[in-house]
Amino acid sequence: MSEWLTVSEAVAAAFVALALLIVCSIWARRHALAASGPVLLCAFRTPTAKAWRLGLLRFGPEALEWFTFAGLTLRPSRSWRRSSVRMGVAQPTRDLIPGISDPVRVSAEADGAPFELAMARGSHTAMRSWMESAPPGYGVNIT
Repeated sequence: MSEWLTVSEAVAAAFVALALLIVCSIWARRHALAASGPVLLCAFRTPTAKAWRLGLLRFGPEALEWFTFAGLTLRPSRSWRRSSVRMGVAQPTRDLIPGISDPVRVSAEADGAPFELAMARGSHTAMRSWMESAPPGYGVNIT
C-alpha cells in the first residue's frame, strides 16, 4: 500500500511541477515581449474564422504585433506595419472571450487584409492613442 502512495505522490508532484513550468514559461515570455514595447491581452480573428484566438498585442515602434498566448516563440504570429493599419470604431461584442472582461471588437485592415481585434475597453483606448500618435522619428527633420 505504501508503494502505491509513493507512485501516486510522484505523479502528483510531476503534475504540479509541469503546471509550475507552464505558468513560469508564460510569465517569462510575456516579460520578454514587454521589454520591446507595451503588451496587452487581445483576441484576433480573420473574417473567415468564427472563433477568437487569444493572444498578446504589442505596440512596437514601427509595427503592431500579435503573439499567441501560450506559445514559446518570441516572434509574432501576425505583424502589421504601423503606417498601413486602419482601425474602425470599437463596437461592444457579445462573444465570450476568456480573460477579457467587457470586450470591444475593432475591425481593422492592413495592406488590404481585413481582420478583427477584441480587447478590454481601456486597452482599446491605449491602442487608439498609439495609432494616432506619430511614430518615433517621424517628422524629425522638419525645418
